[in-house]
Amino acid sequence: MSRNKYPEETVTLILDVAQKLFIEKGYEHTTVQDIIDNLGGLTKGAIYHHFKSKEEILNAVCNRLFANNSLSAKWKNIQKDSNLNGAEKLKRMFIEAINDKQEQEFRKMGIHFQNMPQMLSDLLLRNVNDIAINAFLPVIEEGVADGSIHTNYPKQLSEMIALIANVWISPLVFPVSNEEMKEKFEFANDLIKTVGVDISNIFPALDDMNKELNH
Repeated sequence: MSRNKYPEETVTLILDVAQKLFIEKGYEHTTVQDIIDNLGGLTKGAIYHHFKSKEEILNAVCNRLFANNSLSAKWKNIQKDSNLNGAEKLKRMFIEAINDKQEQEFRKMGIHFQNMPQMLSDLLLRNVNDIAINAFLPVIEEGVADGSIHTNYPKQLSEMIALIANVWISPLVFPVSNEEMKEKFEFANDLIKTVGVDISNIFPALDDMNKELNH
């Protein structure tokens, strides 16, 4: 397959192979040579013609994986559910985030954000500027209006929850033992309960996720 004659097919093949290897072996245990060895005859030049580094391949894999973000669609459906109050919607969103298939595939890639400062920076900004504002804030404001969430600072609460859930408690950012994960979760739950949201029922799913990542 010529890299010049079929560039889109070449990129698709590289990303297909890389994603499979990242999930099977973990990102840090997959080398560029591993990807080359599974490309069916394509050369190293074919990869570096399209991607400057393994991390750039990972970025492309992640962008493709989340191009049609299933979790975002699920969250929007939860936001529209008139049978749930604000606090119940927030809890349901957490559960969907843990169980979402795309999120599970992403976690299986064995990414360690502490070793990837640019991806960590992007994660922090996305949580504050996107997830907090577009996903959590409308639900928290609804909870304040219906009385299920008690805060005078809905925007700040949405940012805090996004950072706790997706950064501080995330094993992709801070890998911890199952016991420490439980302690972090219980502390986070104690904090969030002060505004009327009890998420203790999602710990079993979070514990299973952490065990799988530590396996």
